[in-house]
Amino acid sequence: MSLIYSIKKLVDPNAARIEEAHAILMQRAQPRTDDSDDLRYRCRVCGFVSKSREYCPSCLADTMEEYQIIIY
Repeated sequence: MSLIYSIKKLVDPNAARIEEAHAILMQRAQPRTDDSDDLRYRCRVCGFVSKSREYCPSCLADTMEEYQIIIY
């Protein structure tokens, strides 16, 4: 949770509850599949996107993490 969410929860608890419920529904609506061919990896440092989990060719470091584009 972010600091902004905590402040929103104090100022407007109803909006915070609605936002939290929406986030939970979106997580349940799109189950994660690890065995898909569309799995991509992104470098945490420079943002380079690749299908390979190996080292980032730009940073030359093991900083690749799973990356999935979710469109709402």
